[in-house]
Amino acid sequence: MQPAIPLVIDPELHPAWLKIPGERSGEFLPAFVRISVAIQTFLRKHVPVEYFEDGGRYRDLRTAGPMLVYQASPPFRGRKRAELTYDVLNPALIAMLFRRAKPNLAGLMEKVEARLRGEGFAEVADQYAPRRAQAILNSVQKLSKSRRYLYVLIRSESVLVDALVHLGGLGDLSPKARAKRWASFEKRWNFQLRRLYPGRDFSHLGPALLTAAQEVLQADPARLADGGIGPAGLTGVPEASELDAAELG
Repeated sequence: MQPAIPLVIDPELHPAWLKIPGERSGEFLPAFVRISVAIQTFLRKHVPVEYFEDGGRYRDLRTAGPMLVYQASPPFRGRKRAELTYDVLNPALIAMLFRRAKPNLAGLMEKVEARLRGEGFAEVADQYAPRRAQAILNSVQKLSKSRRYLYVLIRSESVLVDALVHLGGLGDLSPKARAKRWASFEKRWNFQLRRLYPGRDFSHLGPALLTAAQEVLQADPARLADGGIGPAGLTGVPEASELDAAELG
């Protein structure tokens, strides 16, 4: 039997990850709210673009619709540990996602319609006329396949954020334990990215996505936009308090 290869921390691991706060730290929630918003923002910016590189994917509205609704929905900004992202098990949060997606969806569909007409898919383009935004929202909510596809995206971003949460306190561990924790994180991270959306592997986005989170850790919260909650330039990010007001009102 060959001797076990000792675990060694990744030499390229940025020092910022050694300062990531643990769950008992007072810095935990502010840091992970910012990280979560950065992760959600990155995914909405890059995943739909790559998925629709092949314009033929628009032909099946049952699978294209959920991706568009996801893209149109703004990131969620929670205010407690158990609520860092939208949650498929929380009907109020899912209702909030649909409500928040609606204002952006028509504009997004206008661009899709123009693209499809330009590529010679006039019959498909008709399905994406901006006036059909509400119909697409309804179909994603009511069709089991479409709803399931949207939930895969929402659950995936939740799993990715939770994987980062488990890196909390990394700097307090011994080098060996740190390496083991990071290896476990990488395995879970890549596993989820490969299954981010049915029919497409997004694991190649892993390094860039991790960099987006790292940049939040490196930033000075006092110099961030949005009251120190998210990266500069993020606006219109719904808060949990807005959910409470909307659902009770």
